[in-house]
Amino acid sequence: MTLMFLRIGLTLGILLTSCVPVSPEAVTEIVQQSATDTPTSRQNLATYTPPPTYDPVVTMNTKAVAVTASPTGTDLPKEVISTKVTVSSTVTTPVSTKDNKASIGGKDRIFGRYPCVEDPKMRFASAFFPPELITAIMPMGKVAPDSGHVTPTDHLYIHRDPPKGEDTDYVLAPADGAIVGIQRFPEDQHLISGDWSSPKVPDYRVVIMHSCSLFTIFIHLGEFAADIAVQTGEIPLNGQWSAGQSPPIEIKAGQPIAKFGGDSNDWSVHDADTILPGFVVPEHYEMEEWKIHTIDPFTLYDDPVKSALIAKVIREIEPIAGKIDYDVEGTIAGNWFLDGTVDYRGNVPVGTPRYWDGHLYIGYGYIDPTQIRISIGFLTDISRDMCNICRGAYGVRGNDPYPDTVTSASGIIKYELMSRNEQSKWIREQVGDVSLGTLLVEHLGDRTIRIEMVVGMAPQDVSGFSDNARLYRR
Repeated sequence: MTLMFLRIGLTLGILLTSCVPVSPEAVTEIVQQSATDTPTSRQNLATYTPPPTYDPVVTMNTKAVAVTASPTGTDLPKEVISTKVTVSSTVTTPVSTKDNKASIGGKDRIFGRYPCVEDPKMRFASAFFPPELITAIMPMGKVAPDSGHVTPTDHLYIHRDPPKGEDTDYVLAPADGAIVGIQRFPEDQHLISGDWSSPKVPDYRVVIMHSCSLFTIFIHLGEFAADIAVQTGEIPLNGQWSAGQSPPIEIKAGQPIAKFGGDSNDWSVHDADTILPGFVVPEHYEMEEWKIHTIDPFTLYDDPVKSALIAKVIREIEPIAGKIDYDVEGTIAGNWFLDGTVDYRGNVPVGTPRYWDGHLYIGYGYIDPTQIRISIGFLTDISRDMCNICRGAYGVRGNDPYPDTVTSASGIIKYELMSRNEQSKWIREQVGDVSLGTLLVEHLGDRTIRIEMVVGMAPQDVSGFSDNARLYRR
C-alpha cells in the first residue's frame, strides 16, 4: 500500500509539560515524569518561527518488515496488585469514526497540517523495542502535579536497565511511515535518571505519521540512527527539525530510529478514527488536539509481540494500557479547570510557568483504578516530607465515595486526603497512614464544582466552605 506526502508547510507543536506536542502558537515548559518520581531539570523550549515549506512530492515505501523471531521476555515474572476490586465507575468505550476516512483538505485528520493521500488500515509489524530489554511499562493515566502532570498522562512510560557502557539499544519503527517532526530538549538527559555522574545523551521528541489518521510519538529518545541523522543534520539544543524544511524521512517497520536514551522514555499512539468519550468538553483540549484520539497501542499488535509487550505492563486491570478520560457528566469525576482559566491551556500567555495551576483531577489511580486519586494543580501547604511520593496526588481515607457517584444531590463531600504507600518500585497506589488535610467538594450543577483545600485539619474539624473556596468548571 502506498502513502504519498505532498507539499508540506507546517508549524510543529512543541512538547508540553505532559511530554506531548502543543498547538503551533503554544510553546510551554517541558518536564519529564519518571515512574520513580524523580524530579528532572528539563526546562522551557523557546518559541520558534515556522520553517520554509518544501514542495516536492515524496512517495513512501510501505512494505512492512515481518517480525522474524518471537520475543524472549514473555516468561519473566511481573509485579501485580494483589487485590482486584470492581470499580463503580462505568468503563467507557472509545467512539469509532472509521466510516469517516476522508482527509481534511488533503491533510492528516489529527493535526490538520501534514498533507497525505491514502489512509490505510495500518497494523504494527514490529516491536518498538525488544521486549526482553524492557523492565517495566507503566500505563497511561499517571498524575504527578509536581511535574506538571495534574491530569492523566496520555503516554506510557517504557523502562529499561541502562547499559553500563555505550548505549547500543535502538527504538524501532513499529510500522511503515515517515518522521515528520523532531524537537530536541533544551538540556540533554543523563543516561541514568537522577545520577548526575552518568554520561549525558541527547533528548529528542519524535513524531511519526503512519497514515492520515495514525501517529506514533516517542519522547526522550537518544542519538539518532546514522541513516536518520544524515537526513536531519545537527539539531542544536532547544532546536527542531520538521518536514517543512526537507522531505519527510521515510521509515519502514523494524527500522532503527534512535537509541533508547536514558533509563525510560515515553510512547503514545493516536488515531483520528477514535474519539475518547470521557472528555465532557473535547474542545477544551484543542491545545493538545491528539489527546482525545489517544488509543491503546497494544491493539495494533498481533501475537507474539502483543503478548510480550503486555507482559511488561505493571497493571492487571483492564484496560491494561491505562485510561486517561475519566469525566462523567453530572458528577465530580474527571478533569476540572479553575473558573476563568477556561480550558487545558489555562487562559495564560504562551510560555507562562505553571499554566497547570488551574487544573484539578478527581478520579482513580493509574495502576490500581480502585483507588481514588485527588490531583491538585495549585500549590498547597502540604509538606512533601509528609508524603514524598505523592507529588501533589493524594489518596483518600476510606477510599469513599467514588467520584463518579457524587452528584449535585450529594451535598458537600469531605475527602480526607492521605499519604500513599510504596508497595514496590513501581506501585505506589494504596492509601497511607498520614492524614494531610481535608478537601471539600460540592457539585453545583451546570458542570461546576466548588472546592476548598484545608491543610492539616480532619473532616470533623471543618464545618464548611470559607472565603478561600474556588470554583472549577469543565
